Amino acid sequence: MSVLSTSFLCLLLLLFTCIKSQNLPYDSICDCTSILSNSNVCLQYTCITKRRERTCFPGRSTVITENGLMKSLSNIEIGECVLVINKENKLIYESIEGFIHLKRNGSFSFLLINIEIDDHRNITTSLFISSNHLIFLANDTELKNSLFASQLQSGDHIKYVYKNEIILGKIRNIDLTIEEGYYAPLTPSDTIKIDNVFVSNYASVNNYYLAHNVMKIYRW
Repeated sequence: MSVLSTSFLCLLLLLFTCIKSQNLPYDSICDCTSILSNSNVCLQYTCITKRRERTCFPGRSTVITENGLMKSLSNIEIGECVLVINKENKLIYESIEGFIHLKRNGSFSFLLINIEIDDHRNITTSLFISSNHLIFLANDTELKNSLFASQLQSGDHIKYVYKNEIILGKIRNIDLTIEEGYYAPLTPSDTIKIDNVFVSNYASVNNYYLAHNVMKIYRW
């Protein structure tokens, strides 16, 4: 087999590995370590595979406690009651049962979702969230159709909280940012208000009810 044919097969293998890794909790980075003389043909690749961090929310993200105070996730404690949304689409307070995962130190990548309010209240806000975390759209009244934050687009509407009322928040744009630490709080309803937006407790599994049933084992 020619060098060119071998390189082409290697390229296809790398592409296949990259596509598969999008559905796995790992990321692979490959560098060419040997190039054929007088050409751009790579003879050898060296790859490093790292486990993908499930970051969820940074420490600066905020929740609303039962006494009406805004509190950062880095300062929240297990047992504190925070604002959530139940399956009847009602605002209630529930206790933090624990953290699915937590890391206080270190810098991690998040989506920075900038949000505006449609009804001319001149309100803008930002949600910090990992790309694989589940979020509810505004028309999802029964919390059945959550989607990954990475699937959101400008113009989509999400559930925003304003003065204890659920209203439409429209996504203006989405950027990338680096923030300190990550936190994944768990509540009985498996929902929580983060940065004034209602989101799921879960990431990676694109089925809210499947994740909810799996976590029953954890609670039991």
